[in-house]
Amino acid sequence: MAIYPNLFKPIKIGTLEVKNRIFLAPMGTAFGEHLVHKPTERMAAYYAARAAGGTGLIIVEQSVVQQRGLWSLNGGGLWSDDFIPDWKKLVDRVHDAGAKIIMQVGHLGRSTIEAFNGGLKPVAPSAVPDHYLDNEVDELTLEDIEQLKRDYVEGVRRCKEAGFDGVEIHCTHGYMLASFLSGRSNKRTDKYGGTLEGRLRLPLEIIQMVRREVGRDYPVIARLAAHEENGGRTLEETRVVAKALVEAGLDGLDISSGSYSELDWEIPPSYFGYAMNMENIEKIKQSVDVPVLASGRITEPRLAEQLIAEGRCDMVGINRAGIADPEWGKKAGAGDTESIRRCIGCVRCIDAVFSGALRCTVNPFVGKESEMKVTPAKDKKKILVVGGGPVGLESAILCARRGHKVTLVEKNHKLGGQINSAAVPPHKYETGSLITTQIYEAEKLGVEIITGTCVDIDFVRNSDADEVIVATGARHIIPDIPGIDKPMVTTAVDLLEGKSHAGKNVVIIGGNMIGCETAEFIAEYGKKVTILEMLGEIGQNMALVPKPYTLSKLTKLGVKMLTEAKVTAIEDNKVAYEKDGSKYTVEGVDTVVLAAGMESVNELAEELKSLDKPIHVVGDASNVSIIMEGLASVYDKLLDI
Repeated sequence: MAIYPNLFKPIKIGTLEVKNRIFLAPMGTAFGEHLVHKPTERMAAYYAARAAGGTGLIIVEQSVVQQRGLWSLNGGGLWSDDFIPDWKKLVDRVHDAGAKIIMQVGHLGRSTIEAFNGGLKPVAPSAVPDHYLDNEVDELTLEDIEQLKRDYVEGVRRCKEAGFDGVEIHCTHGYMLASFLSGRSNKRTDKYGGTLEGRLRLPLEIIQMVRREVGRDYPVIARLAAHEENGGRTLEETRVVAKALVEAGLDGLDISSGSYSELDWEIPPSYFGYAMNMENIEKIKQSVDVPVLASGRITEPRLAEQLIAEGRCDMVGINRAGIADPEWGKKAGAGDTESIRRCIGCVRCIDAVFSGALRCTVNPFVGKESEMKVTPAKDKKKILVVGGGPVGLESAILCARRGHKVTLVEKNHKLGGQINSAAVPPHKYETGSLITTQIYEAEKLGVEIITGTCVDIDFVRNSDADEVIVATGARHIIPDIPGIDKPMVTTAVDLLEGKSHAGKNVVIIGGNMIGCETAEFIAEYGKKVTILEMLGEIGQNMALVPKPYTLSKLTKLGVKMLTEAKVTAIEDNKVAYEKDGSKYTVEGVDTVVLAAGMESVNELAEELKSLDKPIHVVGDASNVSIIMEGLASVYDKLLDI
């Protein structure tokens, strides 16, 4: 009997039969052809990998019906028949991999910029700028609206001709049709504005026109946010909207949340609970009689099974869980959930999309599915990995997968490196799941793991290793400040790991991510906390989406945050600093926490250069960075050993 019988039960969406209840929710990859806006081999390989990994339905990221509605220089286009052959190639790849595929059809409206649109100013129902972008927007004329309707219909026609199994009309996240639906962004006084009935008119007309074009048998669904924060559409309004859209001819609804105005609701980080949108989704499901697809921090197969079994939704969107592990569905079906690489909710994926193209902290293969292959090594070797943090473990896993005999040695009695401290601050516990999964993988592959042993040059010299991988990580920079050696001074890592403890009045030197997260951790215990940051910004290396929340939380907790504040001395019960040319002190201090950056632990790597063995230095031991870059360095440097 299947472990998750309801999750792997087939479902019909209109005439479309899907083999299970798992769908890859749409999320931009920016894997399209730059400035050409056609799908690429990179994009096709990405979606095909998720299809082959057991996902029943792939919903492709939003492709737009007008060039002035683009979300990226690499975003997909649907405004010309020239796109059809390339989309057909992608469709065929996904079908060959065993999944059904739907295209999300849309237009960014006011949530785009001129740089993406060939210099064209964004258009929207009203000249109301996007809250996040604060851009200039032109109001659509009635003639513009008529053209927009025709372009949606033509875009859907092209999807059908390309072989897509259906389409999803994008009505959420503050984009064009969502901005018509919301009184926050739609200030029109004609028939397309005013009351909810007026704001609904354009989406309804588009769905009705699409139905006339493709017929009743072609699956058409829509994506809709359950609600909007900050004065946007309410849940009760959404229930009315959902019912009206279904009556206009939809076969299903895909319910998400948020917009650029509340970006963390659209792309929920780890501080949101699991299935954080389900209460709203349930209420919408009660208003309609078509399948309802749910997304929003559904990352565990057991939870997904429960939601389906209880009838709270009809399909579960894995989205970032599917980015982290393309074989999520296959592993869940086999009951091998321990091997699932879990999304840790860091939302670094969005930073990557906004700065270039999709990447994932825990999955270095994202965007490289067609080029980065782990193949058996021609010459099997004995590999010694020094360091049991995430990079050392990943190195051991890669080498073992290639058939090498691997020994990993860690100086501490616990594996995990700095993940052990990174998982301590509020809402960061999921970070530790990476280490849990890596240990499971390494042991399954036969990696010999030795803890509590310090490796030096003699250890390596006397070992039988053919090659050595140094993944010794990083340590706190100890700034040259008078009094830095006082007993009241500790490091963020030591404090988070419980090796030291905070007093009642704490000064943190450094306002980067670790400084801010340590401040939140301490302040939640009622401590008085002051952050002294030498640069001009607090949280400069934090991920884009959770940063505003964290800084707001610090403010609510009473944390004092000072920028351009250079610490000049640590004295008994006080810390001296300079700011704006003046001298100040924080009085009554009983703990000083160092969080002023990290430096490579590379002494062993330097010593080993004298040996006649190939030495490979990876992760922070080579270049201090975030976990994403550390894991990526493993495959950049070790794939051919």
